[in-house]
Amino acid sequence: MAGDKWSVQRIREIDAHHVLFSEIHRGMFENSSESYFFQFGAWKKEVNVRFSGDLPPHTIGIPANLEPHFSIPDQLPYEINTDGNRIHVGPVIAILVTNGKFSSELLNRYRNYFINYEALRGLIYLCSISGIRPQQKTVEGYCYNPDGSGSGQWVKSSFPYPDVAYRRTRVNKNRLYDHLLDHTGGKIFNSYFFNKWELQQSFSRDPSVGKHIPCTKRMDNFPTFEEMLNLYGAVYLKPVNGSMGKGIHKAQKADKGYLFTLRDKTKIMLDDRSRVSAFLRKIIREKKYLIQQAVDYTHDNKHVDFRVIMQKDRHMQWTCTGIVARYGKDGRIYTNDVSSVALGRTALQTVFGLQEEDAARKEQEIVSVCTEACRVIDKTYGVFGDAGFDVAVDRQLNVWILEINSRHNHSVASYAKEDPYMFGTVLARPLEYAKSLAGFFRS
Repeated sequence: MAGDKWSVQRIREIDAHHVLFSEIHRGMFENSSESYFFQFGAWKKEVNVRFSGDLPPHTIGIPANLEPHFSIPDQLPYEINTDGNRIHVGPVIAILVTNGKFSSELLNRYRNYFINYEALRGLIYLCSISGIRPQQKTVEGYCYNPDGSGSGQWVKSSFPYPDVAYRRTRVNKNRLYDHLLDHTGGKIFNSYFFNKWELQQSFSRDPSVGKHIPCTKRMDNFPTFEEMLNLYGAVYLKPVNGSMGKGIHKAQKADKGYLFTLRDKTKIMLDDRSRVSAFLRKIIREKKYLIQQAVDYTHDNKHVDFRVIMQKDRHMQWTCTGIVARYGKDGRIYTNDVSSVALGRTALQTVFGLQEEDAARKEQEIVSVCTEACRVIDKTYGVFGDAGFDVAVDRQLNVWILEINSRHNHSVASYAKEDPYMFGTVLARPLEYAKSLAGFFRS
């Protein structure tokens, strides 16, 4: 019956240790006289199965008081897996979207993630780390209701720990989160947010990926800075835990000394080593920094890089959902504030002058490099299913991985007007993967 659409019906006349099925589904159960474990999310309860000629097909009759601590929404469509003596109803998927309170803006932002709900089915809810209740093994959150409209698409309630959780928010060391992770059997994907230095160390040990990582070192003193600048002529200084281009500086050798370009396009010329050393000490004192070989490429005075969206599909395999070229603002040293976007293959032809066939081959090389990097991530950091790669292509057409974002901004795909379906696929695919990870496979 996997893949069939089921409904839940509450029946007051049956006690808390029974579930009811239509007579036509008797063949689903090898021995209906034995007890079964009814599973909903991570919650389980031993029950006896009974059959009724009055219950509609593809309906599960559950006691009104099956579980007092959480709700099983009866307006949602579900699927059932029967495995041995287990009746698994679901999927139940949680999306961790915040550490604190919800806002209408946050709920509206996640509305588009359910564009493919008819194929997903089940209970999918948004939740906060602060909404986790370890004693009851429940989570307070907002369930998506496909039959609702406006604010009625969200139903606030307490729900059981999920089959699978998809982490979309930063989490510091937290006992609530650790409890959820433990009681879902580790099925929280994108559970670890790595920093730039950790990734560089992991990839440098892998020969297939390491050659695509720009030389990167800890920025600890002036000799390190001078060594890197002598080797590469231009370098980037990046915060270890930075994002959105914050705190980034570019340095290069100039006739009169050292030229620094800051995030806001401010240029600083320092003409002697002591002033450079003092400038670097000030940066390092504020936060930990890395120094990285510059491999950027500009077109019409705009930096160009590629956001490669890698996601696991319903077969739990890494696939490339899309490649978007990002053109930074005029004179900026980063591309987070984009001036325009294009499909990756189009930009490879426009920026690098490649013919369509050569651009397709280069695009495939980019995907292959990122797929290998995903393999390293899975091996090193645990369960992942959604990653945004920032990739550069230099003048010699070498492919470089600049950064990897485990909670990347999906909205960049919405600007790629040449592919109107990319955005919807980017939003839907992680939940398709979550459904498979929960043990429910779509046909």
